[in-house]
Amino acid sequence: MTTIELFLKLVRNALWQTEEELPGELSAKMAANILRGGKEQGLLGLVGDALMRNKIKMPEEQYLEFMVLMMKVKRSNEEVNEGLRRLKELFDERGIDYMVLKGQAVGTYYPNPMLRQAGDIDYYCNTQNFPIAQEAIREVWGIDAKSYNYEHHVFFDYRGVVYEGHFVLTKFYNKKTDCYWQQLVESDSGLIVNIDGMDVKTLSPTLHAMFVFIHLYKHLLNQGISFRQFCDMAVLFHYCHDEIDHERLHEMLEAVGLQKAYRAIGCVLTDSLGMPANDLGCELTVEDRRYSKRIYAIIKHHGNMGHYNLRHPEIGWKHSVEVACMKLEHFCKLWKLAPAYSCRWLIHEFTRKFF
Repeated sequence: MTTIELFLKLVRNALWQTEEELPGELSAKMAANILRGGKEQGLLGLVGDALMRNKIKMPEEQYLEFMVLMMKVKRSNEEVNEGLRRLKELFDERGIDYMVLKGQAVGTYYPNPMLRQAGDIDYYCNTQNFPIAQEAIREVWGIDAKSYNYEHHVFFDYRGVVYEGHFVLTKFYNKKTDCYWQQLVESDSGLIVNIDGMDVKTLSPTLHAMFVFIHLYKHLLNQGISFRQFCDMAVLFHYCHDEIDHERLHEMLEAVGLQKAYRAIGCVLTDSLGMPANDLGCELTVEDRRYSKRIYAIIKHHGNMGHYNLRHPEIGWKHSVEVACMKLEHFCKLWKLAPAYSCRWLIHEFTRKFF
């Protein structure tokens, strides 16, 4: 059994609690490879959980490292949940309407949310509430979020937790499509989910599924993405299967030109992560699987958010050139999955960077 085969068996076992053919013991080399894969793919908590629950033996050094890192994953979730609690208290007190997206909101669908590797806190406020939210953050937390303004969100750190405040969830770089998407978001009724004892509003299952997929595909084109984001999409689609309006989802995908990309991503979810094919709401074909190897190559080489295996990781002109070449390479591999979107994205990325 190869490292990647075992790694994916462990991930599937953790996601779905299914029986997998697993070894009773790992060599030092295999354990080290699985550990490295868990780090690069942002899945240390999941693979560590599968190893411990199935009582797979390994050298003491790797066992102790897994235990320490799993404790860090749990601690990180506790810190992020506490950061979310602070945000909720602040916005609720001011009567600010907001939604929490991806991340901890999707984490609620995992068998054990505390084993999902936490990231930042993404929240969305509409055009009416966003300025009020910024002012509340400035007054109470002492952070001028305007100073950290990006393309469609603000990005800041408070007490060790990173926040992304969105006033637009994503861009399609086309006025008509952007207006269509923004209308969908602003008219969404939302859904209340419980995160660590807190009732928090998020997007309705159909729109949330759409957004999580778009976010994944955009990062896949960009610097790359890991199996962690694919796991997020898989659990959301699986555990919200009955709540997702698949007919409406496919209408939206068609409207924004991402239907083919969706099916290609779906092949990875079903073939590698074991998500039931009917969770996608469409039949997958041999043609849809043509891009699987290209997608796997990006996932495996660049890891979580494209942070791994860079020749020039330090910020500077060499790093910028390497990242630009990476984006161009990903575009060449995947552009036919969504020609109009991918071309507009590439033009935007390079004009924004160099002009």
